[in-house]
Amino acid sequence: MIATGAGIWERVMPLYHFDLVNTKTNFDAGDADLSDDIEAMDTADLIARRVLHEQPEARNRHYAILVTDEEGEQICRLPLDVIH
Repeated sequence: MIATGAGIWERVMPLYHFDLVNTKTNFDAGDADLSDDIEAMDTADLIARRVLHEQPEARNRHYAILVTDEEGEQICRLPLDVIH
C-alpha cells in the first residue's frame, strides 16, 4: 500500500486468495499481494506441489487450488492431478 495524500492508502499490488477445494472449500491457503495474474498462477503451482508433497493422498481426489482476486473473480483453478 502507498499513501496517496490525506491519509488515504492505495493498494500497489493486487491481492489474491488461495483455497484448496474439491466440491467445497477444504482449506484456506491464505492471501498474497502479487504483481499480476501470472505470478498468482505460479504461486498456485507452488502451493499445489507443497500440498502433494505433504499429503500425497490428495492426488486423484479431485482437489484443486482455486485462485481468486480481491473482487472474488476466479483467476484459475489448478487441479492437483495435473501436477507431476
